[in-house]
Amino acid sequence: MAGRTMTWRHGLALRLLGVGLCVLAWRAIAHLIVMAGHGGRAGLLGYALATGGFLFASLGSALAILGEHLFDEVQVSARWRRI
Repeated sequence: MAGRTMTWRHGLALRLLGVGLCVLAWRAIAHLIVMAGHGGRAGLLGYALATGGFLFASLGSALAILGEHLFDEVQVSARWRRI
């Protein structure tokens, strides 16, 4: 596999994308809370907002914290390597 070259701009772009996804997750969850406060039932929109909020928050926090190091290679023990 060819080595990747990441510049500081790539890292910054990934971190900003992560922060943007976290903001999007916050907005989705805030809208879900408002819907529940008005006596809304768990419909398709509610499930979609909950799923989107969870996925955006998970991916956004990983990108914001790790940035360009998300793609770093790690050493795998000989026990778990493919033959």
